[in-house]
Amino acid sequence: MSETSDPKIIEKEKKRKKPVFSLNDMVTHVRRNDLARANRFACYINGPLGIDADEREASMMVEEVSVPGLNLTYNPVKIGPWTENRVSNVEFYGDTAAITFLADTEWNSRQYFESWMKEIVNPVSKEVKFYGDYTGEITVYSLNRQDEIIGEWTLHEAFPRVLSLTPLGHAAGEGVARITVTFSFLKWTPGKKGDRRSLLGKFLNLRFGTLEGQLKNSVKNTINDLIDDTIDTIF
Repeated sequence: MSETSDPKIIEKEKKRKKPVFSLNDMVTHVRRNDLARANRFACYINGPLGIDADEREASMMVEEVSVPGLNLTYNPVKIGPWTENRVSNVEFYGDTAAITFLADTEWNSRQYFESWMKEIVNPVSKEVKFYGDYTGEITVYSLNRQDEIIGEWTLHEAFPRVLSLTPLGHAAGEGVARITVTFSFLKWTPGKKGDRRSLLGKFLNLRFGTLEGQLKNSVKNTINDLIDDTIDTIF
């Protein structure tokens, strides 16, 4: 126990010496609340407008995705014989996320990301579109046994950066082809805790809400282009 006269700290340190729960408490808690299952998940790819492919099919074919993390950076500070690692910043752990997709017989999931990347950079003219026109959102859901959402994490301003090679070979036998896409994103945010809405309802809200924002951006960019063209014509 540290040397202090503060009664609150003394009481807190006394409690630390006592077990805060028993094994029976843990078993009861797990039986009542279940555990999060790694194979009970969904991932929704919400790309920008104008992609000539079906994002719903791409979302359905997600085989593996990781929940994003956080990384606290720190600076060591020397205090006498000790060194304290004092936190200086927080980073959204990894500004990239890799998602693995199963390939269907028409390669629709790969086609979706090929189309998205061609919307970012024109393969002929090499012209790059405005940032707001080619970014989207990716949301990862953890589900319970009733397909209710128990966890939610959204990657904001995301876009596919790397479409990895897809190896094909006779040695693979009847194995399923897989597609790995690495996304860049600005940040991620968690969903509201305890919001156990159905997955279908959440998808609908996400889609229409994002469409509204994309349409506003599209109209704004069109107006700006018209203004620029008018100025060029006059002068």
